[in-house]
Amino acid sequence: MAENKTSYGSIMKATSIFGGVQVFNILVTLIRGKFVAILIGTAGMGLNGLLLSGLTLIRTITSLGVPESAVKNIAAAHNSDDPTKIRTIYQVFRRLIWFTAFLGVLATVVFSPLLSKFAFKNYEHTTSFLWLSVTFVFGALSGGIYTLLRGTRQIKYLAQANIIGSFTGLVVALPIFYLYGINGVVPAIIVTAFANYLVSLYFTKKIKFESIAVSWPETLTIGKPIVQLGLSLTLVSILSAAVAFALSAFISGTGSLSDVGLYNAGNTIVGGYVGMVFTAMSTDYFPRLAGVIHDDSKWKQLVNEQAELVLIILGIVLILLLATSPLLIRLLLSKEFLASNDYITWAVLAIPLKGLVWVLNYIVLAKGNNKLFLTIEITANIIVLSFNILFYHLLGLKGLGISLSISYLISIIGLFLILRSKYQFWFSKNVLQLLLVNMLLMVLCLFCSHYFIFPYNYITQVVLVMVTLVFNANQLNKRIAFANLVEKFKDKFKK
Repeated sequence: MAENKTSYGSIMKATSIFGGVQVFNILVTLIRGKFVAILIGTAGMGLNGLLLSGLTLIRTITSLGVPESAVKNIAAAHNSDDPTKIRTIYQVFRRLIWFTAFLGVLATVVFSPLLSKFAFKNYEHTTSFLWLSVTFVFGALSGGIYTLLRGTRQIKYLAQANIIGSFTGLVVALPIFYLYGINGVVPAIIVTAFANYLVSLYFTKKIKFESIAVSWPETLTIGKPIVQLGLSLTLVSILSAAVAFALSAFISGTGSLSDVGLYNAGNTIVGGYVGMVFTAMSTDYFPRLAGVIHDDSKWKQLVNEQAELVLIILGIVLILLLATSPLLIRLLLSKEFLASNDYITWAVLAIPLKGLVWVLNYIVLAKGNNKLFLTIEITANIIVLSFNILFYHLLGLKGLGISLSISYLISIIGLFLILRSKYQFWFSKNVLQLLLVNMLLMVLCLFCSHYFIFPYNYITQVVLVMVTLVFNANQLNKRIAFANLVEKFKDKFKK
């Protein structure tokens, strides 16, 4: 039991650390956006956004997904405690990073006229993209260091690198905008990338490996599966973007631009609200899973533990979102967007299922089964798009929320059956209990908010929120002795 609590505590520690990093990054983004709006105006923000969008597109394609896929190999090598294996993977990864950096520079140089024409309807910004090609070198190298920190599970240093990098980027960019206005957009992007690279260099001493001779044929042999998995991840990202675009186009064509705006606003609130949870957990979960994936008992235990904590945290977060969504819409947007509340409340029911899909998908990635991963993702995206189109046609915005829940229910059942057949995996009773209880409480909260009249709707929602918080806090306490942590914090505060 003590060992289990230690494992839960490790997952929770990583989640809380990277959750804090996410909050800090969001605050930096908001502060940067505010100052940039003041210093360079709407035209400057538009220029900055279009240039970054072009760079992001090139980076998504030319990175070959290596920074994400290499985490699996680095984590496995690190967990093996084999110095030669670790040094070999490190050397191969360095060469891949340099290759993707060169590829990014080359693609930007070659396609800079097309990027300018596509983004600005003219060739006036071709030179800007040529200058910005240098950011691929800084970005690839700093990103490579962050990948190594993640793969070797240097949680503390990875968090520090993210926070210092975000803050440094803010500090160096604002004076440039202040001095040069809109003409400082390109220099600011370059200097920010260079500053982030300098920050990442400081953390290289935390992950130093002795060099080792690795032949180019060996590099290709070891690097091939890394690139294959990376390309799978890249294709999935492109597919998801294409599905989102197709759905928006369908809504605009059969409904209205207003509906597109409401749908995007709803996604922004739901995604922003729970996105931190997924990002924080994925940062640590994937390398942990990859490190033990060859030990059946260990990886199955880890997956169940991760699923339990995902459901506990989402249970708390989502019940609060359900109860406060109208208020959040007014605070973050305006009352004009209250019509998106129907979509938000129904879409929330899909998030716990999405959480479990997310936990299970990493099994396939850690196992390195690229074909199965692509098949699952393609099928899931087709299901989501099909149901979204059907239910929007039938029920409008509310239908989009309902279809999301149905789509993820089908996805989790299909994925579970595949994993049970292929890897003999099944969820523990604890996972199923947490899912059923939290889903029931959310359904009741949704029902009360829609069908009870004032003041009973608010009273029942408050009661359900309290029940949910108590239930999940109790479940969390069983796993990580949460009450003891609170007491320790109180004692430190008193001192």
